[in-house]
Amino acid sequence: MTGGGLNALLEGCTQCGLCREVCIVERLGAHSITSFLCGEEDYSSWLCSSCWRCQEACPQGVDIHAIMMEMRRDEEAPAGHEANLVSVLRSGYALAMSEEINETRRIHGLEPVELVPAEWVHALLRGQEGREKGA
Repeated sequence: MTGGGLNALLEGCTQCGLCREVCIVERLGAHSITSFLCGEEDYSSWLCSSCWRCQEACPQGVDIHAIMMEMRRDEEAPAGHEANLVSVLRSGYALAMSEEINETRRIHGLEPVELVPAEWVHALLRGQEGREKGA
């Protein structure tokens, strides 16, 4: 699990815990890659909301996303992951998203996001499919 690439990525991490303090997944009671970075053994590199708060909070500039992706290569994806990918292809979001997400973001001190209309995602996917088929 800890190949040369991962060890190199981890060199700058001081296990200060700032990434874990700002992690939405951790605040919700789950254990993300930030738990791993703090020396915990109970974590999943697949639990990430992609808010990038951990990356912003890291005083050492550790590439937490790269660590997460490296760890995912060695961890089996959760059972619901495939369903999330299907949802991404349908709507552009892994989980069902609505305007209520902005209230959750506000509670956690995050800026509101503008949701991408599902029809944009479908148009982009149709365009990609057309290129793949040589159209």
